[in-house]
Amino acid sequence: MDSIFAPKSSSTSTLSSPAFISRFLEASSSRKFSSLTFVGSRPFRYSSYSTTFSMVSNDVSKPKIISGDFGYVLEDVPHFTDYIPGLATCSNPLQDNPAYSVVKQYFVHVDDSVPQKNATSLLNAEGFRSEMKGDEWSVRIVAHKDSPRGIHFRRAGPRQKVYFDSDEVHACIVTCGGLCPGLNTVIREIVYSLYHMYGVSRVLGIEGGYRGFYARNTIALTPKVVNDIHKRGGTILGTSRGGHDTSKIVDSIQDRGINQVYIIGGDGTQKGASVIFEEIRRRGLKVVVAGIPKTIDNDIPVIDKSFGFDTAVEEAQRAINAAHVEAESVENGIGLVKLMGRYSGMLQFLS
Repeated sequence: MDSIFAPKSSSTSTLSSPAFISRFLEASSSRKFSSLTFVGSRPFRYSSYSTTFSMVSNDVSKPKIISGDFGYVLEDVPHFTDYIPGLATCSNPLQDNPAYSVVKQYFVHVDDSVPQKNATSLLNAEGFRSEMKGDEWSVRIVAHKDSPRGIHFRRAGPRQKVYFDSDEVHACIVTCGGLCPGLNTVIREIVYSLYHMYGVSRVLGIEGGYRGFYARNTIALTPKVVNDIHKRGGTILGTSRGGHDTSKIVDSIQDRGINQVYIIGGDGTQKGASVIFEEIRRRGLKVVVAGIPKTIDNDIPVIDKSFGFDTAVEEAQRAINAAHVEAESVENGIGLVKLMGRYSGMLQFLS
C-alpha cells in the first residue's frame, strides 16, 4: 500500500546521504567497475552520494523526470505532495504489527529505484550478462564507471513513514476492462492487507467498473466477504469497458469521503486512472490513486511477472497439446493455435 506514498522531489535540489546513485558506483578512481547480481528485475539500493538533480516537468500529464550523473534518469510518479505541501506523516502501522515486526528492516528507502531494462531486454545489451536459472533469468549488471545508467523507476514497497492514519482511511477498489485470471485474488489481498496489516476497516468495492462510481453501486469489503473469492473466476465486483466520466467519478469519490482508490485494469484503465488523478489534483483533494496493472501478456518492465500470466500459459498449453494430438492423428495434419500477447511474445514463448 505504501508504494503510493513515494516522497516528493523538489524542482531543483541537492541530495546527499543517500542520493540517486547506485551502490555499484565507486567514488574511488582505482576501481574500474563493480557489479550487482539480481534475479529478473528485482531492485537495488542507491547509496550515499552527493549530486544535484533537476526536475524537468511538474506537469502531472508528463513524466516527472529527475536526472543525475552518469546518464542516470529517474521517471518519478505523481504524488499528492506535489500539490499539497507540508503534509504531516505518521509511523507505518507495520512497525507495530507482530506478523511484520521481525522483518521491519524490509522498509523501502526513499531513494531506492529499479532499472527500466528487464531480463528480456538485457540479453544483448552492453554491460549486462544473463543466464537462465529454472524459470527465471539471472541478470548480472556490470556497471562501468562511465557507462550510461539509463532510465529508472522509484521502487514500490512499504515506507517507514506514511501520510494517512489508519483510522482516517476510506479505501475503494474497482476492476475495469476485460477479465484476467487472479482478479479476485488481488481484491482479496488488498482487503486483507488493509485490514490485517494496516488496521484499515473501511473498504468499498465499486461494482461494474468506472461507471459504478456515479451509479452508486458499492459493496462493503471485509475479510469475511472476500475470504474464499480467490477460488472463483472473474471478479466479484463486476467489470465493464468505458463509462469513464471523470467529473462524476471524482464527485463520487469526494462525496463518499474516499481517500485511497485502487484501480485494477489494463492500459486504457490506467490512462483513466491518470486522468482521475489530474482532476483530484485540480481540486486539491488529499486522495491517492494506485493503479494495479492487469495483463496476461507479461509485458510490463521492472516486475518479474504480472498476475494471471501463469494461468494463461497453462491454458495455452492445453490448447496446443490438443491441437498437437489432432494433427498427429491424421495424415499431413496441421495444428494451428493463435495466441494473444501484444508486442512481448512472452505468452507464446513459454507456452
